[in-house]
Amino acid sequence: MAPLHFLYQAKNLILRTPFRYGYYRLLEGYIDRAYVYDRDKDLVRKKHNGKSGWKPEFDGDFRYRDYSSYEEYVSHQSQKFSEILKMQGGFSNRIILWYRKTFYDRFRYLPFILKKDAKILCLGARQGTEVEVLRDIGYKNSIGLDLNPGPDNPYVEKGDFMNLAYLDDSIDMVYSNCVDHAYDLSKFFQEHARVLKPGGYAIYDINISEQRFGAFESVEWGSDEKLLLLALQYFKNVIKVEESGSWKWMLLQK
Repeated sequence: MAPLHFLYQAKNLILRTPFRYGYYRLLEGYIDRAYVYDRDKDLVRKKHNGKSGWKPEFDGDFRYRDYSSYEEYVSHQSQKFSEILKMQGGFSNRIILWYRKTFYDRFRYLPFILKKDAKILCLGARQGTEVEVLRDIGYKNSIGLDLNPGPDNPYVEKGDFMNLAYLDDSIDMVYSNCVDHAYDLSKFFQEHARVLKPGGYAIYDINISEQRFGAFESVEWGSDEKLLLLALQYFKNVIKVEESGSWKWMLLQK
């Protein structure tokens, strides 16, 4: 039986009201009323959007965006949170609450496999709701990394999940729901396995909805099984694979 987490539950109650707390309230101040997307969007978004910017064919089991350089990839991926802030000042309470419940569903059984002092990286964490949930349930050594963590983010530091600034065998667990934002999937999994301690864990959430490959995704695949087989070139054990709504998630062990 999973333990009760009162801080997590209390925040969920707040999010059922019109009130926004903490960092989410701060982000409201970054709405730019003068911003018009079609007029003011970054140049990289004219090339890379929901319909264009992809390579014409699959390379084996995967198809990537047609980035001219790694710098173009970074520029494109950094735009998403900037656009969200300018247009809506972060996510609504309803969306935040949905994400909190989703993350809790992934993390609530961690006390059975990880000690509370475990070091956890959340990769591609943007505003950091997954980090907040981990801390709410007692994992205080959790931190997020993102190319664009936004302003004054208490949960997420600037970082690149393709090139982690951490020593080999130094992290207890990594989590990411941004597998489809990887520049190179082989290097993505290899880099995460590198920093994990022997026996460490990785949780990956994969969007399985029909609209999963949109304006900011950088790689697509036709078979989730092929993706898992690629990950298993760098991880030893599959602990769990489960579908939940429009997501499939897998718990792997190094």
